[in-house]
Formats: sequence, C-alpha cells, structure tokens
Amino acid sequence: MSIYMKTPRGQEELDHRTHALGLRARRLLILIDGERPTEELARLSGDAELEARLSMLVERGFIARAGGEKAAGAGAVAARSSLQAPAAPLAPARSSAAAQPPVTQAPPGGGNVELARDFMMNTLRTFNGPYGKLDLVKRIHASSAREDLHAMFDEWLRAISESRIGRKRADELSARLLEVL
Repeated sequence: MSIYMKTPRGQEELDHRTHALGLRARRLLILIDGERPTEELARLSGDAELEARLSMLVERGFIARAGGEKAAGAGAVAARSSLQAPAAPLAPARSSAAAQPPVTQAPPGGGNVELARDFMMNTLRTFNGPYGKLDLVKRIHASSAREDLHAMFDEWLRAISESRIGRKRADELSARLLEVL
C-alpha cells in the first residue's frame, strides 16, 4: 500500500497545464492528495494501467511517495532534481486535509459525502480550470450533507458540460458521481 503526494511540479501542471499530460494521467494526478492509498486510487480512477501511470508520474517528477520515500531508478533522480529544495515538505492537494475525517468505505445504501464532494470539485477544476466556477467549488466544499450535493448536481453538470470534453464525458461522470452519492 503506497500513498503518493503531488510535488510542486505536479501542482504547477494542474494549475497551468504546461507539461501536456494525457487525460488519464492528469485525472490520476488530480486524485492524488497525499492521503489515498493506491487501492483507493485504482477504485476511483477505474484505470487498468494505474501502476504504469503512477510510475510515469513519479519518473517525470509530478508525484512522490508520501513519507519521503522515492522510487528506485533513474526516474527518482529526475524527480528529486525537480523539487525546489531537498528539505521542503511536499504539500498535499487539500490544505484542510488534517481537519477532515479519514476516508472510509460508504455504508450500504448510503453515500460517501467526502468522496462525492472531492469528485465534484476535481471535475470542475479539470473542465473549467482552477478559477472557473469558483463560487460553485466553494459551495460544494462547504457542503457537509448528501442532500446539499444532490441540490447542486444540476448546476455541476451544466458547469462541466460547458467544455467540449466535459460534454462528451458528462454521462459517464454523472453516473460515477451518483454511484458515490
């Protein structure tokens, strides 16, 4: 069980899209938050090639193993050299992660509000950019009840459908969100 966190280069890629990551690698980078183990990343992403994408992200310096461990090989040297300072801690994707309860499996018949909330915020950032739909992202982040997220579902769907790729994936993303809710 490995846990990965974004490096400053990984956060820069999410903010500016400067390194031309593929869609699935970018989606995986969005899901990596310094708390989720690889098993949960596999479940959330549904990616059959998860290990290969994780290795590529480590080699290119976008992520590193949590706790300071580095993957062995030439890619680890590149990952270390891309960090701004060797002693600088790697920042988790969510600044309020310590205040949130740990992610648990949803009880049968009920949804996991935290997973749904994160999914909604991550998809909005992916399809609308880090500052697009900021008001909606803030309202989703502030919600703590499943009913609140259901009430924002239509607005979320309209927002991700504003981009061409979002329109193509709207049905798939809606289904995945409703599974979590």
